[in-house]
Amino acid sequence: MKVDAEAIARAKAEREERKKRLASAKRDVIQIDPQAAETGATSGLKNNIISENEVELSWSTNDEMGNLGFIVQRRRGGSVDFVDVASYETLPSLKSKGPQGGTYKYLDDGVDVGNYFYRIVDCDASGSKSALCQQLVEIESGDEKTQTLVVGAFIALVAVGLVVTGSLLDPIQTTDITGRSF
Repeated sequence: MKVDAEAIARAKAEREERKKRLASAKRDVIQIDPQAAETGATSGLKNNIISENEVELSWSTNDEMGNLGFIVQRRRGGSVDFVDVASYETLPSLKSKGPQGGTYKYLDDGVDVGNYFYRIVDCDASGSKSALCQQLVEIESGDEKTQTLVVGAFIALVAVGLVVTGSLLDPIQTTDITGRSF
């Protein structure tokens, strides 16, 4: 078996270069676990559904060294591409609050009933952009909310009924209804 020392040296050099690039690049949190990020498991993004047409988003940062601001992106459930909803370039409240970070809020009034994925993109002075956090938001209609409550109440009643029936029909009881032992 013949070993090509030049090929091994070239592969080592390429691997070291790749490691340096990865170490120096800003890590995109969303790329680490995109599925968890979509459901909010790794997210710092919080939402408050105001109405069927309004969603308030909020997030906080601790370090914004070199940050210019944020872009809010949204995509409807089932679609692939995010669209920019708001940007620090046009909305002053999305501009960086300084090197120590801060808390941000954005009200999106352009939605309807359905599922949406929101993503906050961090934009820094070097021109790079990276996804900071992401969140799934489910907006239900009034009828859907009522239906959910009715189904939940029905399930609770069935559960209580089964517990009561189970305790009355317990075959391991040591006393009868009058309190006498068997």
